[in-house]
Amino acid sequence: MFRILAVFCILVAVTYAQDAQDKEAKCGTAESEFAPCVTKERADNLFKQCCKQYVPPGCQSLCQYETDEVTARNILMQAIKTEKCDLKHTSAILFCASQNQDNRKCCEHLNLTDAKLGVGDRCLRFCDPAGEGINTISRSDVTCLFNWNVLMYCHHAGIQLE
Repeated sequence: MFRILAVFCILVAVTYAQDAQDKEAKCGTAESEFAPCVTKERADNLFKQCCKQYVPPGCQSLCQYETDEVTARNILMQAIKTEKCDLKHTSAILFCASQNQDNRKCCEHLNLTDAKLGVGDRCLRFCDPAGEGINTISRSDVTCLFNWNVLMYCHHAGIQLE
Protein backbone atom coordinates (compact mmCIF):
# COMPACT_ATOMS: atom_id res chain seq x y z
CA MET A 1 0.00 0.00 0.00
CA PHE A 2 2.82 2.40 0.92
CA ARG A 3 4.51 1.74 -2.42
CA ILE A 4 1.34 2.55 -4.38
CA LEU A 5 0.89 5.76 -2.41
CA ALA A 6 4.52 6.75 -3.03
CA VAL A 7 4.18 6.12 -6.79
CA PHE A 8 0.95 8.12 -6.84
CA CYS A 9 2.63 11.05 -5.05
CA ILE A 10 5.54 11.00 -7.51
CA LEU A 11 3.13 10.99 -10.47
CA VAL A 12 1.23 13.93 -9.03
CA ALA A 13 4.46 15.87 -8.44
CA VAL A 14 5.72 15.20 -11.98
CA THR A 15 2.36 16.19 -13.48
CA TYR A 16 2.27 19.38 -11.41
CA ALA A 17 5.82 20.29 -12.45
CA GLN A 18 4.98 19.67 -16.12
CA ASP A 19 1.85 21.85 -15.86
CA ALA A 20 3.93 24.67 -14.36
CA GLN A 21 6.46 24.37 -17.21
CA ASP A 22 3.66 24.38 -19.80
CA LYS A 23 2.18 27.56 -18.31
CA GLU A 24 5.58 29.27 -18.33
CA ALA A 25 6.17 28.22 -21.94
CA LYS A 26 2.82 29.68 -23.01
CA CYS A 27 3.09 32.97 -21.15
CA GLY A 28 3.34 36.03 -23.34
CA THR A 29 1.44 34.32 -26.17
CA ALA A 30 -2.12 34.32 -27.48
CA GLU A 31 -2.49 30.84 -26.00
CA SER A 32 -2.34 32.38 -22.52
CA GLU A 33 -4.18 35.60 -23.45
CA PHE A 34 -0.71 37.17 -23.33
CA ALA A 35 -0.35 36.57 -19.60
CA PRO A 36 2.95 38.15 -18.51
CA CYS A 37 5.90 35.82 -17.90
CA VAL A 38 7.53 37.95 -15.20
CA THR A 39 6.08 39.60 -12.12
CA LYS A 40 5.02 43.23 -12.27
CA GLU A 41 7.68 44.10 -9.69
CA ARG A 42 10.46 42.55 -11.80
CA ALA A 43 9.08 44.13 -14.99
CA ASP A 44 8.79 47.57 -13.36
CA ASN A 45 12.41 47.32 -12.19
CA LEU A 46 13.60 46.56 -15.73
CA PHE A 47 11.45 49.39 -17.09
CA LYS A 48 12.77 51.91 -14.55
CA GLN A 49 16.41 50.92 -15.12
CA CYS A 50 16.03 51.60 -18.83
CA CYS A 51 14.17 54.86 -18.23
CA LYS A 52 16.93 56.14 -15.95
CA GLN A 53 19.26 55.91 -18.95
CA TYR A 54 17.03 57.10 -21.79
CA VAL A 55 14.08 59.09 -20.41
CA PRO A 56 14.15 62.57 -18.81
CA PRO A 57 13.28 62.80 -15.09
CA GLY A 58 9.92 64.50 -15.77
CA CYS A 59 8.72 61.45 -17.70
CA GLN A 60 9.87 58.76 -15.29
CA SER A 61 6.48 58.51 -13.59
CA LEU A 62 5.34 56.82 -16.82
CA CYS A 63 7.95 54.08 -16.41
CA GLN A 64 5.66 51.52 -14.79
CA TYR A 65 3.47 48.79 -16.20
CA GLU A 66 0.16 50.26 -15.06
CA THR A 67 -2.67 48.26 -16.61
CA ASP A 68 -5.64 49.72 -14.77
CA GLU A 69 -7.38 51.83 -17.41
CA VAL A 70 -8.21 54.87 -15.26
CA THR A 71 -4.94 54.88 -13.31
CA ALA A 72 -2.86 54.55 -16.48
CA ARG A 73 -4.68 57.46 -18.12
CA ASN A 74 -4.32 59.60 -15.01
CA ILE A 75 -0.58 58.96 -14.80
CA LEU A 76 -0.19 59.83 -18.48
CA MET A 77 -2.35 62.94 -18.26
CA GLN A 78 -0.62 64.14 -15.09
CA ALA A 79 2.81 63.84 -16.71
CA ILE A 80 1.65 65.77 -19.78
CA LYS A 81 -0.50 68.40 -18.01
CA THR A 82 2.21 69.42 -15.57
CA GLU A 83 4.46 69.93 -18.59
CA LYS A 84 7.09 67.77 -16.97
CA CYS A 85 6.98 65.29 -19.83
CA ASP A 86 6.89 66.28 -23.49
CA LEU A 87 5.21 63.82 -25.85
CA LYS A 88 8.40 63.76 -27.92
CA HIS A 89 9.74 61.34 -25.30
CA THR A 90 6.99 58.79 -25.99
CA SER A 91 9.28 56.78 -28.24
CA ALA A 92 11.97 56.43 -25.56
CA ILE A 93 9.40 55.52 -22.90
CA LEU A 94 7.81 52.86 -25.09
CA PHE A 95 11.20 51.56 -26.19
CA CYS A 96 12.01 50.95 -22.52
CA ALA A 97 8.56 49.48 -21.90
CA SER A 98 8.92 47.08 -24.82
CA GLN A 99 12.44 46.04 -23.80
CA ASN A 100 13.13 46.11 -27.56
CA GLN A 101 10.46 43.47 -28.28
CA ASP A 102 7.82 43.54 -31.00
CA ASN A 103 4.49 43.27 -29.16
CA ARG A 104 2.15 43.94 -32.09
CA LYS A 105 0.52 40.49 -31.85
CA CYS A 106 -0.62 41.25 -28.31
CA CYS A 107 -1.87 44.70 -29.33
CA GLU A 108 -3.83 43.20 -32.21
CA HIS A 109 -5.19 40.50 -29.89
CA LEU A 110 -6.40 43.22 -27.51
CA ASN A 111 -8.13 45.07 -30.36
CA LEU A 112 -5.88 48.09 -30.84
CA THR A 113 -6.59 47.72 -34.56
CA ASP A 114 -10.37 47.57 -34.09
CA ALA A 115 -12.26 49.60 -36.69
CA LYS A 116 -14.27 51.20 -33.86
CA LEU A 117 -11.14 53.10 -32.79
CA GLY A 118 -11.07 54.77 -36.19
CA VAL A 119 -7.28 54.83 -36.60
CA GLY A 120 -6.64 51.62 -38.53
CA ASP A 121 -3.42 49.95 -37.52
CA ARG A 122 -1.77 53.24 -36.50
CA CYS A 123 -1.51 52.20 -32.84
CA LEU A 124 0.61 49.18 -33.71
CA ARG A 125 3.70 51.38 -34.01
CA PHE A 126 3.32 52.03 -30.26
CA CYS A 127 3.58 48.26 -29.79
CA ASP A 128 6.88 48.00 -31.69
CA PRO A 129 8.62 51.34 -31.10
CA ALA A 130 12.05 49.98 -32.07
CA GLY A 131 10.74 48.62 -35.38
CA GLU A 132 8.42 51.24 -36.79
CA GLY A 133 9.53 54.09 -34.58
CA ILE A 134 7.46 56.96 -33.22
CA ASN A 135 8.93 60.11 -34.67
CA THR A 136 5.95 62.40 -34.22
CA ILE A 137 2.69 62.31 -32.32
CA SER A 138 -0.38 63.51 -34.20
CA ARG A 139 -4.03 64.00 -33.34
CA SER A 140 -4.94 60.49 -34.45
CA ASP A 141 -2.38 59.12 -31.97
CA VAL A 142 -4.48 60.39 -29.06
CA THR A 143 -6.61 57.26 -29.44
CA CYS A 144 -3.50 55.14 -29.04
CA LEU A 145 -2.35 57.08 -25.99
CA PHE A 146 -5.86 56.82 -24.54
CA ASN A 147 -5.19 53.06 -24.52
CA TRP A 148 -1.95 53.42 -22.54
CA ASN A 149 -3.04 50.58 -20.24
CA VAL A 150 -3.25 48.18 -23.20
CA LEU A 151 0.17 49.27 -24.42
CA MET A 152 1.62 48.72 -20.95
CA TYR A 153 -0.05 45.31 -20.63
CA CYS A 154 1.34 44.14 -23.97
CA HIS A 155 4.82 45.45 -23.28
CA HIS A 156 4.80 43.72 -19.90
CA ALA A 157 3.57 40.51 -21.54
CA GLY A 158 6.40 40.73 -24.07
CA ILE A 159 9.17 40.48 -21.48
CA GLN A 160 10.68 37.03 -21.83
CA LEU A 161 11.78 34.75 -19.02
CA GLU A 162 15.53 34.72 -18.62
